[in-house]
Amino acid sequence: MMDSLLHFFLPQHCVVCGAYVALPSRFPLCERCQSSVAYLREGVCFRCGRTVPHPGILLCHVCRRFRYHFEFARAVSAYTSPVREALHAFKYGGVVSLAGFFGLLLVRYCEEFPFLLDVDGVLPVPLHPSREKTRGFNQSLLLAQEVGRAFRLPVLARSVLRVKPTLPQVGLKAKERRQNVRGAFRVRRKEDILGKRILVIDDVLTSRATAESLAQTLKDAGCRSVMVLAVASGK
Repeated sequence: MMDSLLHFFLPQHCVVCGAYVALPSRFPLCERCQSSVAYLREGVCFRCGRTVPHPGILLCHVCRRFRYHFEFARAVSAYTSPVREALHAFKYGGVVSLAGFFGLLLVRYCEEFPFLLDVDGVLPVPLHPSREKTRGFNQSLLLAQEVGRAFRLPVLARSVLRVKPTLPQVGLKAKERRQNVRGAFRVRRKEDILGKRILVIDDVLTSRATAESLAQTLKDAGCRSVMVLAVASGK
């Protein structure tokens, strides 16, 4: 009852298309935008989760010549509308209530592909303290908490630090992205990592440079295996 009254006096509008959200909702997204998510289920690289030209192709052009330190990387959706705009509102607009929506997408994906849950803990991609202070939150931590809560997995929020204040990856070429995040992470609590199977949670996978740098850091610290799950994947 209270939610309905609040919704009447403080109506929500979709952060993507601006449409009025007619029914009380936890998320500032209209039904049309929620149902327009471009899910990635087939036609992706077995290793890194990039889209491939034909469903029968096992490995993408990158994975045919480069072996990542993570075992698998997957994303729920393509980095297209409405997910792209919603993620932008989440990260840069401070619409933290969208963490629940993206968390729900991640949870449902894990239920569909339970091999991602064969892990000992969930690790959010760390933000450098200066960027987290500016933004006010770490979006990957909010997402990891949703997954950890749903499956009763420990969230390793303090196990790894981001020690290098990297530039934003947006706009950088693939080689520049790899250089940007090289040496960016340091394991703080090795006991959380040693011999463990870790699921890394991020918001967007693009070049996979951040995921690779973090996975290498974890493997160097004795991590048994690393899988990566994100909300969206670019090309």
